[in-house]
Amino acid sequence: MTPAEWPLRLVPRRPPPFWKALAISAAAFGGAIAARALFLGLDKATGLSVTYFPAFIFATLYAGAAWGWASLGLALLIGALTPSALPAGISFPGVILLYGISGGLSVFVSATLRGALLRLDEARTAAAVVQAGLTASETRFRILADSAPLLMWISRTDGSREFVNRAYVDFHGAGFEAALTLDWRKVLHPEDIDRILKEQVAGEASRQLFTLEARYRRADETYCWIRSVSQPRYAPTGTFEGFIGIGYDISEAKRAEEDLKRINDLLAERVEEALAERDHAELALRRAQKLEAVGQLTGGVAHDFNNLLTIIVGALDLMQRHPEDAARRERMVEAAQGAARRGERLTQQLLAFSRRQALKPERLNVDELLKESEPLLRRAVGEAVNLSVALAASETVAFVDPSQFEAAVMNLVVNARDATPPGGSIRVETFHCQLTSGQVEEVAGGDYLCVAVHDTGEGMDEEVAARVFEPFFTTKETGRGTGLGLSQAYGFARQSGGAIALESAPGKGTTVRIYLPFAEGAAAPSVSPEAGHAARRGPALKVLLVEDDAAVGDMVEAMLIDLGHAVVRAERPAEAMKVLRRKLPFDLMLTDLVMPGGKSGVDLAHDAVKLRPGLPIILSSGYTGETLSAAAKAPWPLLLKPYSAEALAEMIATTLQAAPATA
Repeated sequence: MTPAEWPLRLVPRRPPPFWKALAISAAAFGGAIAARALFLGLDKATGLSVTYFPAFIFATLYAGAAWGWASLGLALLIGALTPSALPAGISFPGVILLYGISGGLSVFVSATLRGALLRLDEARTAAAVVQAGLTASETRFRILADSAPLLMWISRTDGSREFVNRAYVDFHGAGFEAALTLDWRKVLHPEDIDRILKEQVAGEASRQLFTLEARYRRADETYCWIRSVSQPRYAPTGTFEGFIGIGYDISEAKRAEEDLKRINDLLAERVEEALAERDHAELALRRAQKLEAVGQLTGGVAHDFNNLLTIIVGALDLMQRHPEDAARRERMVEAAQGAARRGERLTQQLLAFSRRQALKPERLNVDELLKESEPLLRRAVGEAVNLSVALAASETVAFVDPSQFEAAVMNLVVNARDATPPGGSIRVETFHCQLTSGQVEEVAGGDYLCVAVHDTGEGMDEEVAARVFEPFFTTKETGRGTGLGLSQAYGFARQSGGAIALESAPGKGTTVRIYLPFAEGAAAPSVSPEAGHAARRGPALKVLLVEDDAAVGDMVEAMLIDLGHAVVRAERPAEAMKVLRRKLPFDLMLTDLVMPGGKSGVDLAHDAVKLRPGLPIILSSGYTGETLSAAAKAPWPLLLKPYSAEALAEMIATTLQAAPATA
């Protein structure tokens, strides 16, 4: 503070007490009177004079405006009581008025000056307090920032640093000023600089919080991973002023991340190896199960076919030894034919289980079919067990193969008979049912016709019930069953678009249900038994027989000749095409489905009709699989092996009726 400012500093910031203000005013007024008396004499000490004005000013500044006005009033009173010489031309009241105005202006100006001084002092005091607070806050911030183990900085709009903390300075190993001007791009890892520059520009342009991760070189020339987070900062007016940022070392986290990645990679490799081992073990298990199933299947097939071949071979042997014995020959022929038919049924059961049996489905009224089969079912059950039939689906039509359906029901009834003790009962019933998706395995939800066979037999436990549909699995005594009954029913149901389900428990009997989907349209009319015999009476035909098996070809040729037809033989498709190109007249071609040389019977049929349009063709095969599937899609009828001369004659008649033209 300068010497000239000391009088102003003495001006009290608050109004002084009354006695003090009175003393100040009296001293100022008395000083003015004393000075006047000293220079003008005592007789003129109390008259009106400008020498009182400093007293007014002093009283106003140091005692308050009220005391300044009081001093002016006292001076006017004293001057009025003690008149003095007046200037020429001015009256005494005019002097009093002029003096009061001048004194009042002095008091007013002094009061205004006092107020301004007080406000200025208050402003200075407030500024000092604010400055002290800012200094303390900055000191605390600096202490806090310098004590934090994080790199902290404040940047301007041009990217230059306005503030950095001690950790930032120590990280770069430079002084405070050098750290402020450090170009951080020079300490970035070369592999990170291009990426970070792009991310930095994008982050700053967004003026939003952004994060960067990169490797920076420390003062000891080693690199460490730093994750930085930058937050935009704004002035109170909303003006963007730069960013506030912090950075922290994440090297340990990065190492842990790399370790975890290596562990995950190693774990993935181990899991892959474990899965490969599991797959290998499962594959080996499936192979073992397949081998077991094949062994069981081949064993059962071999057992049954050996029995059948024993009958056939024995019958032929006896006929060869005693050709003259007509009665014996007739019995042996019947025995051999019976064994052959049993072999045919056995093959059909196997094919039905594998769902490769070529079915001939028709729209049938199942209730009517069961009514026709009821006498046969009763004979199969016998007198010891009661059989009841309850049919409640008389209006329902299903699309099924009638012979396979009858065989499936017969197999279920025979199985039920064998499991039911004398005096028990078997019930066959039909009804409509609605299944939800998943209610029965491998069948979609919807409306179905259910054919159920119940028995009051011994029942089965879960282990046995789980295997009943396996081929050649049986709980019957050796020689009493082939184990193909339920497997045939299973294959028939699945191949017909339906499903089969079994419920059983020890002591509670067994229920087997076949679910068949509904078929639209009316049931097909039944065929009279005489229709097959009528087929034998047909015109003599010229037939091209294509069969690669010589023995089978001889037998079929003999059948055709016995039916009154002329036969030309060919063993391969190429040979058959050569015969057709000779322009020989043919009424029919009968060809095997599976042929050597890379072409099937279907291929031969296509080539033949191209050469001779309208040529009637019959396909024949005892094989099932993809080739049979192709035959099913072909426009020609399929005759399944083995077949009789009667079946051959019926097929020829049906084929000629469908395609009467010859080529």
